[in-house]
Amino acid sequence: MTDRGLELIGSIYEAIGEEDAVPYVMSNISAHLGAGIAFWYVVRRGASGDAVRTPFLFDGSFNVGANTLREFREEMWRHDYALSAASITDRTTETHELISPTDFERNDFVRWIKSSAGVDRRIGRSTELGEGVVAGWAFHMPPGLRRSSGERAAFDILAPHVRNMFRLTSQFAESRAQREGLEQVVNQQQHAVVLLTADGRICWASDAAYRLCSRNDGIGWSKGKVTFARSADKQAFDRLMDRAVNLDASPEPDVSQMIVARPSAGFPYVIEVSPAPPHFRRGIHGQAALIMTVHDPDRAADARPEIWRKMFGLTAAEARVAILTMRGLSDSTIAEQLGIGVGTVRTHQKQLLAKTETRSKAEVAHLLTRIS
Repeated sequence: MTDRGLELIGSIYEAIGEEDAVPYVMSNISAHLGAGIAFWYVVRRGASGDAVRTPFLFDGSFNVGANTLREFREEMWRHDYALSAASITDRTTETHELISPTDFERNDFVRWIKSSAGVDRRIGRSTELGEGVVAGWAFHMPPGLRRSSGERAAFDILAPHVRNMFRLTSQFAESRAQREGLEQVVNQQQHAVVLLTADGRICWASDAAYRLCSRNDGIGWSKGKVTFARSADKQAFDRLMDRAVNLDASPEPDVSQMIVARPSAGFPYVIEVSPAPPHFRRGIHGQAALIMTVHDPDRAADARPEIWRKMFGLTAAEARVAILTMRGLSDSTIAEQLGIGVGTVRTHQKQLLAKTETRSKAEVAHLLTRIS
């Protein structure tokens, strides 16, 4: 093994995990071999064992124009005489092993790729990655580049390391796709979601959480941790986290919610903290121990009061008082905004407590916010 060969093997493992690992490695090997074209594919075998012709990953490094590249990617590669090599796994194949000299000269693919890209002779390999997945890679040589005695030996030395790259890159790509899919689902939710480590450090936050915390309206974050405008809220949040971390050992009831009043007098937030589901730890962040959900009534639909009226039998006036009570406004402010007397406000609030079977304005605010 030459020093250059050792460098190539080292570069393969250094690149694993990076998004451009395969193009980077293939470009290096192509330069090492003097190839004009490098291309690679990953396909799933069909029930018959033949490689499915439509790959779920297909790319290449071509010294050709955009039109030729598009034609190769979309159609011509399907006619490659070496596609039969996909069934010959873990063994290097060269042109003379796959097609006779006479057929080679008459082959449409050979004529096309020679005229379009100035290459013909090739060396390649395919390998099983497991679960019916086959990876292949090949290098086309310029017509003037004669086959050297050490070319195949050098290719064979690199082959198991390239196989490792494909196998690990496929695993990374699958994990990345799962994570992106899960993140997309979470980001489509109405509520803000934050994943926390056991000591309260933020390890991931949804788009809604970023928007909510950037307002600094009762909740924010600083130095990687959730912050609160009121110290009492911070203490209550710490208790929630401690209870969620020690859920099995806690003698207290499983109360995992709290209300956070907003300085802007908007509807209060409802925060829930619970152990992070295993698929969140696997799919988004391995250190996630807790999931914090913030219900923001400002993002709820305007049909809120009508829902409350149907569920609890509230009158229209009681629903209007409920909306403002949820904001944490004083009785006098509610009276002023609705153009009614303070006594009337308190009468509506008594009815509100009775109909919702709650004992305080804070409790009814909590209940209605959850229903939002």
